[in-house]
Amino acid sequence: MEILQANMLNIIREKCSSGWSLEVFGDHIIVNVLRKEDNFRPVFALVKQTITRCVKEHFPERNDDVLFEVRNGSWNCSFKIVKTLFGR
Repeated sequence: MEILQANMLNIIREKCSSGWSLEVFGDHIIVNVLRKEDNFRPVFALVKQTITRCVKEHFPERNDDVLFEVRNGSWNCSFKIVKTLFGR
């Protein structure tokens, strides 16, 4: 899982992390949205959509669920991208 997280972190940082700070904490990838937002819901939705698209494109086959936590000021939401099933 650590290798997958590290590779995923690098790809997300390279491809789609404009305005985000990324780090790994335990089994989560932490996404800190650097610009303070008053309305976090649309920001969270955009971050989730962007990361999900990036992960599915660059890591289409995964043996593990990937957990993300998105933070912005006092706001904090998380989501999971589930592992893929092989041999469908």
